[in-house]
Amino acid sequence: MPAQTTSPAAPSLACTSILDNDLYKFTMQQAVRQHYPNTPCDYHFTNRSPELASLPLTAIPWLQSKIQAFADLRLTGAERLFLEQRCPYLTKDYLDWLQHEFRFLPEQQIKIEWRPAAVGSSTATSQQPQGMKPSTATAESAVAKKTSVEITIMGDWHQVILYEVPILALVSEAYYRFGDQDWDYDGQFEAAATKAERLVQSGALFAEFGTRRRRDYETQRIVLEGLIAGSERARAAAATDAGNLARSTKPGMLTGTSNLHFAHVMNLAPIGTMAHEWFMGTAAILKDAGPANEVALRRWAETFPGQVLGIALTDTFMTETFLKTFKHDLARDWIGVRHDSGDAFDFMDRIIQHYDQDSCVGPEMRKTKKIVFSDGLNTDLAIRLQQAADQKGIQASFGIGTHFTNDYKHAQDPLKSTSVAMNIVIKLHSCNGQECVKLSDDHGKESGSPEAVARVKEQIAALV
Repeated sequence: MPAQTTSPAAPSLACTSILDNDLYKFTMQQAVRQHYPNTPCDYHFTNRSPELASLPLTAIPWLQSKIQAFADLRLTGAERLFLEQRCPYLTKDYLDWLQHEFRFLPEQQIKIEWRPAAVGSSTATSQQPQGMKPSTATAESAVAKKTSVEITIMGDWHQVILYEVPILALVSEAYYRFGDQDWDYDGQFEAAATKAERLVQSGALFAEFGTRRRRDYETQRIVLEGLIAGSERARAAAATDAGNLARSTKPGMLTGTSNLHFAHVMNLAPIGTMAHEWFMGTAAILKDAGPANEVALRRWAETFPGQVLGIALTDTFMTETFLKTFKHDLARDWIGVRHDSGDAFDFMDRIIQHYDQDSCVGPEMRKTKKIVFSDGLNTDLAIRLQQAADQKGIQASFGIGTHFTNDYKHAQDPLKSTSVAMNIVIKLHSCNGQECVKLSDDHGKESGSPEAVARVKEQIAALV
């Protein structure tokens, strides 16, 4: 029998707190509520590698029941106090609304469809109201028990923006509960601790960003405990060892987590700012991607003045486009930028050159600017990037996700082959009746119909 984390019937703590979500969904919710209230939108789920990992049909009832349970989530008094203390940029008006008025309405806002692979018949499509099981006949016919799941989120942008991360986390957990069960938690704590020790020793400032593709809730809890322990061990060694004290590299540290729930229960700093959807939605509402980067940045600064969340995401319409407007006061005032696609070392060189050539920044101020790396990182790559940043003279930090919360080997394989992580995303599909587009610096990460992509490329081509 394969090693199993838990019985599929065992309860899960996933999404039992409204804060089991990434910080930037809440910061964007506040900004959307201020600038784009009552704006209709929809999001679509995509499994980028279905040939490697697809949900078995048996996972669907569990997934539906967990999504249905969103309707019971409320911001508690203790959680609100935590947000007031650790996220002072979230306003009283927003927190009052979040606590007393906001509610998930999954029956109205979520549609799940799936295509079970049936033996001896054509592929069938099944759709049931949220929270209901597929029919017995459909379930029995799907001998292969593999499904193509389609999830659509619909509603006003500020009302449905919080669904993305927890639904992705649930899809991932469902796969490892009902599909790939050949894994266990053995070694996860120490593996995370070792990663943290190496990162601290390299001088890296790093945060855990792994909620959306975690193996399950328990994995994230174990990994965070390991990261905390490893970071503390390495920093203690650096403080007491004479050789470390004499070296030029300052010890790094675990700066926090993007997950507000774990930040709350583990007393960690919440980390995050904005995602691609902020720029995608802005462009759709403007009906023009040309000015969208600048408008999105300036409206963000209106919501969060004083650069308290001053890391700008660059690649929604490609970094080359972003840098055409990220000049002068924007380049000077924003704390730094986030890398999320394309070659990270080339990106570092490009950003350094951009800052150095800007009359409002220049080589000296550039040394105070920061690049947050968050694209497909592992420990080795983060260390190499830290070394490059130290050498070239720019600040760096790292948001590491799947490498922390879904790094497993098959438990019963003597060669310990990798138990692959699902490559899943939920993207903003339309906003205010306009299709949304993301171009990215990696062609594989583009989203949008060919017609919409062509329209956006034409709009940004006009920028000089």
